[in-house]
Amino acid sequence: MVRFFGKQPRKTTKEAATKGPSTTAPAPKPATSTVKTTPAPDVAKKPASRTRRAPARPPRRDWAAEAAATPVGAPAPAPASLATSPAEEGEHAAAAPAKRRRGTRGGRGRKKAGAPAAAAAAAAVPEEAPRPLQLVRELPKKPGQPPTLEAVVQQQAAVLGNFARDVSVTLKELKTAVAGLQEQVARREGAVAQQRVGIFVDVPNVIYAAERRNINIDFGRVLDYFTRGRQLVRASAYAPISDDPMAKLESQRFVHHFVGHPYRIITKPLKRFADGSMKANFDIELAIDILTMSDRLDVVVLMSGDGDFRRLVEMISSRGVRVEVVAFGETASSELKAAADLYVDIGAHLDDFKAAK
Repeated sequence: MVRFFGKQPRKTTKEAATKGPSTTAPAPKPATSTVKTTPAPDVAKKPASRTRRAPARPPRRDWAAEAAATPVGAPAPAPASLATSPAEEGEHAAAAPAKRRRGTRGGRGRKKAGAPAAAAAAAAVPEEAPRPLQLVRELPKKPGQPPTLEAVVQQQAAVLGNFARDVSVTLKELKTAVAGLQEQVARREGAVAQQRVGIFVDVPNVIYAAERRNINIDFGRVLDYFTRGRQLVRASAYAPISDDPMAKLESQRFVHHFVGHPYRIITKPLKRFADGSMKANFDIELAIDILTMSDRLDVVVLMSGDGDFRRLVEMISSRGVRVEVVAFGETASSELKAAADLYVDIGAHLDDFKAAK
């Protein structure tokens, strides 16, 4: 029956009230297929979708162009990016309204009533001037806070200045100490370089040879000659004297040559023999004195040509002491000259030893 008669349309309450009860039966609906077709949507009657207007934002600034146009010497802007600075980004973010989520139940989302006013207020905010780039930021000077970079640099400079002064004072002290050491070493080297010399004169041996040549020797000049560049330790003259106690020492034959010169005169009385000759032998005294002082001498000058001193010269040389023999050629023993380190002929140095008239 349903398929045959079809579905009767229902009347609304409003229609029933106005028209009243129906007197005529509705016309039967023609038979249709069981397949339902969906009517095409009415495009013309579809309301247009609403577009949400974004709030007005200030135009982006070209920070690279502004930095290039800044004159030399003026502080250049320091943007966080080429579009906007961090300060402006924060301001725009605070001024821009938050996005509203569209509702799913009550229809499409509605625009907030105060959004255009907020956008206009954000657009009217004046732009701030670019801030100069600060290389060093001054930290607040509070207790417990680290010092600023300038304070640290000044402190380091003061420490380095004090260190440089200490180093300069230390260097001066070291230079003074080194100079003192050099002076001491020079003195010691000078003392070592000056050889210690001792002169021992066999007076009878030299005087007899000089009298035969009729030469008057100045023993003061002899002393000066052998002490040049050397340190004199001892000068000894072994001279015999007369056995007459009334004779003056200064006027005797072998003594007056050494008076007034820095010689130590060792005397011994002459011995008289039966034939009337006199002789005084100083070989033992001279040898003992040389052997005794050889440990404190570098050079021994022996003024004698007696060959009996050959063994003495050999012993002194074996101790590392230099021996120089000084005598006239005709009275000097060949064995003595061979044993000595240096032989000096008085006859060849008369200009140095001869007394001035």
